[in-house]
Amino acid sequence: MKIFLTVVIFSVVLFLYIHMHFHLKTSNDLEVYTIENVSKDRLEEICNLKQPVLFDYRNENLLELANITKMEELYGAFDVKIRNIEKKEKKDEESEIYLPILLSEVVKLFQNKINNKIIIENNADFLEETGLLKTFRYNDSFLRPPLVSICKYDFMSGSEESYTPLRYNISHRNYYLVTSGLVHMKLIPPKNGKYLQKENDYDIFEFGSPVDPWEVQEEYKPEFDKVKVLDLELRPGQIINVPPYWWYSIKYKKVSSICRFEYRTYMSTVSILPNLLLGLLQQQNIKREIADKISF
Repeated sequence: MKIFLTVVIFSVVLFLYIHMHFHLKTSNDLEVYTIENVSKDRLEEICNLKQPVLFDYRNENLLELANITKMEELYGAFDVKIRNIEKKEKKDEESEIYLPILLSEVVKLFQNKINNKIIIENNADFLEETGLLKTFRYNDSFLRPPLVSICKYDFMSGSEESYTPLRYNISHRNYYLVTSGLVHMKLIPPKNGKYLQKENDYDIFEFGSPVDPWEVQEEYKPEFDKVKVLDLELRPGQIINVPPYWWYSIKYKKVSSICRFEYRTYMSTVSILPNLLLGLLQQQNIKREIADKISF
């Protein structure tokens, strides 16, 4: 009995080690795999190499419904969350990073080019309220990995020449589908993270960098010059999988729309458990302010 118990414990530990090692390992080759007419099994095989993968995903339902022009027409009265990329979150930790505003008002801002520092993201609530969440779920079976435990969806957009912060994801699969417009993307291998002044924000569960990869600040240039960067251009109908721990930043060359699909499997969730626990603790300790305080 003792021998049997020892074998069982050893087998469980070995099983966990092998799977956690697989999910935590990274690839640092400076290249993007481009594939055509790929099957689901082949897609999983290539994504498991932990390299960025680019391919065409002409899903007509998503291309037609999940773009900002159609959304404004159908759901302009709903709130989306916007983020000002110029805002110094670190200096104002109690304020909200994402603020709600009517989609119709955001589109007006984009069209009038009043502010090129505004982006739309973190809109799971918007997708649920409008019913678009069902559209995402009904049209992503090709993308979902086996043994998936968590599926997250988001709609992203931005004013012309705006861009997302430099950051990385820790989920097992992270797909970005362009449904309208034109976007540029910068990708940086995980090994270059030591030059990027990594900052973890567990309040919004974001793993980012203060470095602006599009206009590098003077204080970061000596280190950033050591970084190898991949530049990509994505058009409607193209989708890219950004592997976990790969740094990326998306720039909107014109008002564009992106559907984001994020997946975690059971074992990938176990591998990032320390991060999830830290995020949970941060949520318990944070105090937010929606409006500025008024002093008398």
